[in-house]
This record gives sequence, structure tokens and C-alpha cells, in this order.
Amino acid sequence: MPASEDKKLGIQDKTEPRDMTVVLSNDLREFAGQKWPTMNHKWRKAKLASMLRMSERRIRSIYEADPAARIRADEAERISALVHQGDVEDAALSTRIAELEAQVARLVEALVGDEVAGSRLAPRVPGRTAFDRRGPSTGRRSTD
Repeated sequence: MPASEDKKLGIQDKTEPRDMTVVLSNDLREFAGQKWPTMNHKWRKAKLASMLRMSERRIRSIYEADPAARIRADEAERISALVHQGDVEDAALSTRIAELEAQVARLVEALVGDEVAGSRLAPRVPGRTAFDRRGPSTGRRSTD
């Protein structure tokens, strides 16, 4: 039968569950590798099992893309939520970083503007600049 007739009749491809297992396996491996780059796979699987509230054996089947593993809908949703939670956190962090950079830029501009204005108004004393921290000099030394 052609593929279009299979879809009309509601016949599913036998490789579809396998593809879902491989996709979730890749997602879990990528997520775990980025979150815990220095840890080994055994530790990562144990941590994922505790985070997803699944048995370590079940996580191992999904993590290693076991062809006999059949992914339940709730498991796929939990895994997707965990993996994409990092994307949401990354977006929130990126937004916050952009806000902080904008605030720092405004503060730097204000400080530079104040220093430039202060240097124009400060009296010119030989040997001292407007940016000297010791304050304006009277021209006298401490030994006088």
C-alpha cells in the first residue's frame, strides 16, 4: 500500500515508537551532558531518574534508546518539560543579562558625564588634575 493510503486507514508505521525513543534519548543525553559535563553516564542517569521520578532501569532504557522500550505519553511530557525548562531558564537569564548590561551602560555614561563636567569646573592647580583623589591643592606642602 502507498504511504498516503496508510495514513487514511490509520495504519501507523512500526518505526514511529523507535523514532520517539531515539529523539528522547538524544534529548536526555544532550541535556544531561550540558547540565553535568564532568559526571559520568551512570551518575547522570541516576540524577535524571530522581528528577523525573522514574526508576533508574526505566531511565536507562530511554537514555540508551533500548529498542524494546515503549515511551508512555506522561513520560514523554515529563522529559520534554525537563529538557525545555532549560530553554526557558536560558531565555530568562538572557533577558536579565541584557537588562543589567543596559543599566551598567547608563551608569557608565552618567559617571563619565559627571567626571567630564567636574573637570571643566574644577580650578586648575599646577601639579594636580581634576581626577586626583587627594582633592584640590593649596600649593603648600606638609613640610611648610
